[in-house]
Amino acid sequence: MPEEPIPFDFSRKLTALQRPLYAYILTLLPNRSEAEDILQETNLILCRKAAEYNPEGHFQGWAFNIARYQVMGHISKFKRSKLYFSPDLIENLAEETVDLKQMDLSRRALQVCYQLLPKHMKAMAKLRFQEEKSLLQISKILKKPMGSVSATLHRIRINLIACVKQKIPSIEAEIDS
Repeated sequence: MPEEPIPFDFSRKLTALQRPLYAYILTLLPNRSEAEDILQETNLILCRKAAEYNPEGHFQGWAFNIARYQVMGHISKFKRSKLYFSPDLIENLAEETVDLKQMDLSRRALQVCYQLLPKHMKAMAKLRFQEEKSLLQISKILKKPMGSVSATLHRIRINLIACVKQKIPSIEAEIDS
């Protein structure tokens, strides 16, 4: 029996999730080679279960849960080796992982808030947070004193924190509706 084609939206979500999924697996299994193998196994399972996924559900949480089970299954095969975390430790690490929905809400809110910054602040924030320039480099690029750059970056952080806190409820309501 031929398999159903994977929906485009599912493929898009899975593709966008590759880096965070790999990073999550690495927190549970700190061997890069094995983490890459687990990522591939997880991707295969996710693709096989594409028809079971509820588009209204939280895709990242669902994928991370499948990855966690793959890591636990992998570790149980190699129980006797002292190079692996115990399943109990894996469970504890997985439970302590940041609430994925909250992380996603914060990321979305930050994107909205960044767009609301005045042009000069947006440019400075881009230099510091996206391009990872030092205060000295930003000072030279913008031809402003380092104290001024530092003060502006502090105001940017304060503005973004306040804005994100304000925007999260409306973004959450938008997602839930």
